[in-house]
Order: sequence, then C-alpha cells, then structure tokens
Amino acid sequence: MKKLITLLLMVATVSISSAREPMKMVYFDNFPPYSWLERGEMKGILIDVMDEALQKRMGIAVIHRGYPWERAQNFVKNGEGDAFVTVPTPKRMTYTRVSKEPVVKPSFTMFVNKDSLRIDELRTVEKISDLKKFRLGHYLGSGWAQKNLAGMDVDWTPNSDTCLMMLGKGRFDVFVDVSQVIRYNIKLLGLQKQITEIPTVLDSSTFNLCIGKQSAYASILPKFDETIRKMGMDGTLQRIYDKYR
Repeated sequence: MKKLITLLLMVATVSISSAREPMKMVYFDNFPPYSWLERGEMKGILIDVMDEALQKRMGIAVIHRGYPWERAQNFVKNGEGDAFVTVPTPKRMTYTRVSKEPVVKPSFTMFVNKDSLRIDELRTVEKISDLKKFRLGHYLGSGWAQKNLAGMDVDWTPNSDTCLMMLGKGRFDVFVDVSQVIRYNIKLLGLQKQITEIPTVLDSSTFNLCIGKQSAYASILPKFDETIRKMGMDGTLQRIYDKYR
C-alpha cells in the first residue's frame, strides 16, 4: 500500500509539472551583452545562464521575451510574466522573490565625452554623491539610477543607446552604468572616438533571479540557488561570461 501511495504521489507530481505553462522570462530588449533582441530572438549572457540553469539542469521549459525595461518589469508585477534577472531593489522585492545566488556581479563606472570640458573634474569623482554638481544622463526603468541618482540633474532617455548617442553629442556630462554593458554598446554604436570610460568603480551590485510572487515558479529558488552554485564551481558561469568579452 505504501509503495502504491508513493507511486501515485510521483505520478501526480509529474502530471502537475508537465501541466505547467513554460516559465516566461522577460528581459530588457536593449541591454547587450546581458540581453538584447535580434531578429525576433533574445540573446545575451542572461539568456545563456537561464537556459543552462533552468532548462538544461532543472528541466523547466522557458520562454524568453524582450521589451523596453519598464514594460518588462510591469509584466512580472502584474503577473503576466514569471521572472526577470536584475538588481533586487526594495521596490522589486515587494512583488518578487529573489534568489540568494547572483547570476552576474556588475560594477558601475563613469562614461564621458572625450571632448568634455569637465573631464578632468570628473576624474576626481570618488563616490556617487560627488556627481551632484554634474548633469547626468540615464534611461527610464533603471532601478539603480532611480535609487542612486535621486535628486540629481538627470536627463532621462528611452534606452541606453539613446543615452550614449546624446553623450556622444555632449548633451550632458556623464553617464554611470554597468561597465561591461556600456563598453559593449559603445563598440556596437561605433562611439569609441567620442566616448571614454573613467574606470573608478562607484558602485557594485548583483543581478539576481527575481520571480513574481504570483508565479507558479516562485518555489524553485532553493533549487535554482543550488544550480547556480554548481555552475560557478564547475566553471560554466565564467565560460558564458567569457563568450561576450
């Protein structure tokens, strides 16, 4: 009888699992090398890590979709999407459950126009609060910017590409964001002659898996944390990062 009950429970578990809709991951559609939309398909570091962890190792079917960043977050907030990977701000934690293990660990540096009259002054900046006397650029939907640049003179743009194009034209003094992302985008946009990086690290953070509290997948985080730890130990995470250098 005990064996029969165990068997029935196993069958029920498999049935419930197979009946689930695929996990709907949403991303910023213009955030290379972490995530971007190319010919209708999402690509980047975050997509590769999620495919390896969720689909390959945990056996969870995943759909990847990209949108303007603010819209992507609203999909999860409203229960239309299951999860995203980003900085777990207090606001995002009100409607998501967050992994303990980071997916990536970005650092934040300054990017300036090479012809800026304030470039030497910007080189003396040591902390975020030192930026109060400058005009900054950033993009809508950035939780990091909303938190760290609050009260400062910020030109808000639709996305990071627009922000970089404006910086290249000298529309503002400085753009602070994830170093690897902005370096990658500068190359894609051909702005190496107009923009340079000041490599002072003003902040560092983590991008974690954030699953909506309404999602049927909210309970997978302990297994996900275990999977990410193993991917770090066996070198898989670093191999994925290295593909996008």
